[in-house]
Amino acid sequence: MDGRRLGLAALTVVAMAATGAGLGYAGADDAPEPLVVDAGPVAAADPDYPQDREVRVLEDPEYPTLEPGLPASRRLVGTSPFAISLPVPRGWVRSDSTAGEARFYPEAYSEDIKNTYFVRVRLVANQYLSVAAQLDTRIHALSTASGIEGFTLESRSFDALVATYVSEGYRRVAMEQYVAQPGQDTAFAYVAVIGREQDRDGLADLLDRLVSGLRYR
Repeated sequence: MDGRRLGLAALTVVAMAATGAGLGYAGADDAPEPLVVDAGPVAAADPDYPQDREVRVLEDPEYPTLEPGLPASRRLVGTSPFAISLPVPRGWVRSDSTAGEARFYPEAYSEDIKNTYFVRVRLVANQYLSVAAQLDTRIHALSTASGIEGFTLESRSFDALVATYVSEGYRRVAMEQYVAQPGQDTAFAYVAVIGREQDRDGLADLLDRLVSGLRYR
């Protein structure tokens, strides 16, 4: 097992220990009623950004849970010599609506899947930052973003993080990792999976397979 997978494995153990059962589903016909939950800090390896105030959270969208071990097919992101390929779940649909970022959704993007789960990939070699510096910058950005509430850093390693936060009223679980080419310290790519509490097992498995299967082109 290489360093990238070891980093993710350590994060997964800590995150799973800090997490309770998944959230319930919303009703099919009615808009979800807001719930008030305690967004206090979760015990973590590096809980630098706990937020104690209450945050209004909506019930998760009703959508199938992300399962581990989905069949995958190799997808290309970027243009050689600044490109990677990685094993994305088969049939997932790519969306490049944001410049410099590729996203993969379980189906064509719509309001039905907006707050469920997806893969995000960015190529960051042109920023000339180390993996550690990229991770620090990312954590700061998440913890100070105007559209994010209740940010909690559950765990971090030398190259990856697990965090939860509320965005647009929905609780999100983010597992994110930076990778560098062999023998280098400069981050080349950023790979993330974002989903709901009920998707944690699938998110951890998917990020592990995306990063361990990543190839430079």
